[in-house]
Order: sequence, then C-alpha cells, then structure tokens
Amino acid sequence: MRSIGNLWSHVVDMDNLEEAARRACCSRKDRAEVEDFLSDKEGKLSCLKELLESGWYRSSEYRMFIVNEKGKERLVADLPLYPDRIVHWAVCLVAEGPLNRKLIDQTFGSRPGTGYHDAVRLVSDYIARDARIKFVLSVDIRHFFASIDKQVLKCKLRAVLKDRHLLRLLDAIIDDYRLSGIPIGNRTSPMLANLYLSEIDHLLKEEHHCHYYVRYMDDIVILGYSKPWLHRIRDVLSGYLEDIGLTMKSNWQVYPIDSRGTSFLGYRIFSDHVLLKKDTKSRMKRAAGRIAERLEDPDYVMDRHDLGVVNSYHGC
Repeated sequence: MRSIGNLWSHVVDMDNLEEAARRACCSRKDRAEVEDFLSDKEGKLSCLKELLESGWYRSSEYRMFIVNEKGKERLVADLPLYPDRIVHWAVCLVAEGPLNRKLIDQTFGSRPGTGYHDAVRLVSDYIARDARIKFVLSVDIRHFFASIDKQVLKCKLRAVLKDRHLLRLLDAIIDDYRLSGIPIGNRTSPMLANLYLSEIDHLLKEEHHCHYYVRYMDDIVILGYSKPWLHRIRDVLSGYLEDIGLTMKSNWQVYPIDSRGTSFLGYRIFSDHVLLKKDTKSRMKRAAGRIAERLEDPDYVMDRHDLGVVNSYHGC
C-alpha cells in the first residue's frame, strides 16, 4: 500500500487552522468558551500555529463523563475548544480524505456519504440484487474504542503515512489519553478507528470473498448463501480481531433473513422492505417529543445536542 506524505504543511496552514476553528466553534455547545476564543481568534491561531510547528503541542486535561446511550453507559472524553478541538479538526480536514481512500467502499461511519441510511440502503440493495442470499452473520465488537491497542494503531498509521511531523502529532494525541484505547469524543477517534479495522475489511473482501460485507464502525453484517460458510467466516473474523487486541461480542448471530430480516443499525432489512425496530421507533418518538416541547418556547434555539439527535435519526 502506497504511503501518504506531504500533509504537514497543509495541517499548519493558516487557512486550514481558520477552517478548523470555524468547524470546532460550530460544533461546540459551550458558547462562553466559543466567545472567549473568538475575542482573540487571530492571536490564538497564530500561537497555535507556532505551537504545532515547534512540536510542543500536548493535549489538555480531559474532562470525563458518562452518557447513557440506548441503555448502555459510555465513558465520554471532552477536551477544550482551544487548542485541542481546533487541532483535531485541523488534522482531520487534511488527513481524513487521504486515509478514507485507503478504506473499502463498504466502510461506513464518519465519512461523507456514509450515514446510517447509506449503510442500511446498501444492505437492502445487496439482498434485493442476489436472490441466493438467505442468511446473515451479525457481529459487534466488545468495547471497541477502549480496546484499541495504541501501539498497533501507531503501526497501522505508519503503514499509510510517511509524514513524520503529522505522525508525531497523532502519536501525541493517542498517548495523551491516559486510559486504554482511544476516547469517545475526540474528532480524530472515528478516523483512527476506521483505519484500525481497515486491513480486516480488505482481507475479508479480497482474500475470503465476502462480497456482501458492510461495516458501520464496530457493527458488521456479512450476507451469504449458507450457514456453514458464514460460521467459517465468523471464525476467521474472530481470529483477525484477536490478533489486534479486539474481541467479538458473545451476541453474534447467524440467522435466516426471510423470517427475521437483517438486524442492522436500528432497522430490520428484508428483501422487499425495511422496518424500524420497535425500540428505535420508541426512542425516536421520545426524542422528538422532548424537542417539540422545547420548541414551543419561541425563544428556544436548538442546541448542538438537539441538532445531533435530529441529524442522527435523519441518517446524516
């Protein structure tokens, strides 16, 4: 695989830092923090450029909190807008495109045109396209972000990047998170997580002929003609995951599509139609109700959380 270089000058370019700051500010819920940064934006970005070019940037202190998502508790890490979120955006604006081109087309999540609906639509298209598809292997990875091996991740970055300055910065971002794995909450984390599984994606598609394969971050579905073949693929996938420190959840399943549909990302996908799962519909109605109540106040403006809820259910 050809490695990518000559990215660093684009990361620290002032125009890129300006765009990174704009996006970081738009996505930041703490408006006081945004206003403080904007009060001296030019000066702070100049200092940030010097900090990056000198190699002295280190991550600020993380603020950790727990959120309940679909009945599961997740540890989320939060960094300040300046300098950290702007640095992460600056990296992603430059590196995400080249790194995404190393991924297979069936890798979804945190990439343009790869929302929930796009992934579900592809699974639906596969089932409709080939009448021989009768069974599905459904797999989830246990504590995916927290289980990523930092050293393995750095090796994978070096296999695709040869820009030593950018690698040094990414190493700092990875190492400054003191807990295991990479944090839920960093703008760089989805990009790194997709790269971490990219080799497995390629192996399953190209070496094991999983023609009907779709992955959305750590949710994987593989469609096939027979149960025995899918069970063999499950064993292969389990071995690949163990090689890089990951574990398949025990709730993996191989089952017929006709009777149950393919369960994926909150939907049940059949050969001729797609249904919302009941728990997804219930969560959506509750969320819509909460937002509708707030919008009854004429002075209420949808905040980042509400916009995120709407976009997530819209499949953006």
